[in-house]
Amino acid sequence: DCDDNNPATNPSAYEICDGIDNNCDSQIDDATALNTTTWYQDADSDGYGSAANSQVACDAPSNYVENDNDCDDSSAAVSPAADEYCDSVDNDCDGSTDESSALDATSWYADDDSDGYGSSVLVAVACSQPSGSTDNTSDCDDTSAAINPQSTETCDGADNDCDGLVDENN
Repeated sequence: DCDDNNPATNPSAYEICDGIDNNCDSQIDDATALNTTTWYQDADSDGYGSAANSQVACDAPSNYVENDNDCDDSSAAVSPAADEYCDSVDNDCDGSTDESSALDATSWYADDDSDGYGSSVLVAVACSQPSGSTDNTSDCDDTSAAINPQSTETCDGADNDCDGLVDENN
C-alpha cells in the first residue's frame, strides 16, 4: 500500500485522472487511467486536431487538442472555422470544395443570346461560370445578340447600344 491514510489508494485500485497514484504502481495519472481522454495532434496550431495522430492521456500533451476535426493539419488556414474560398481546397473541412457560399464566389447572370452581356436574371452564385451565363448585367435585350453595349446604334426604333436612348444622333 502506497498510502495507508487513504483506503481508496492501494495496489488493487483502478488508476483515475486525479493527480494521485491510485493503484500504487509509482505512476500518477498514466495512460491506463479509467477516465483518460483521447487527444489529437494539432500540428498547425489552429485549434483542430488530426485523427492520424492521437494520444490517450489525462491531460492534453503539448500541441494536442480534444477534437479530430481538421482535414488538413499542415495548414492553419484550413479548419472547420475557416471561410470557404474558390481555390479548389476544402477550406472549411465540410467535405466540399468551392461551394456557392465561398466568400469570393461570383454572381452569374443569364446570357440567353450568347453575346457576352447578361440580363438581370441571376443564374447562380458559384466559383465556376455556369453554361449560358456571364458575370455582368449590361444587356438591355437578352433576346438579340445584335443588341448589347458594344453594338452601334442604328435608326430602327431600338436601343441597340444599351445606353438608354433610342435612335440618337450618333
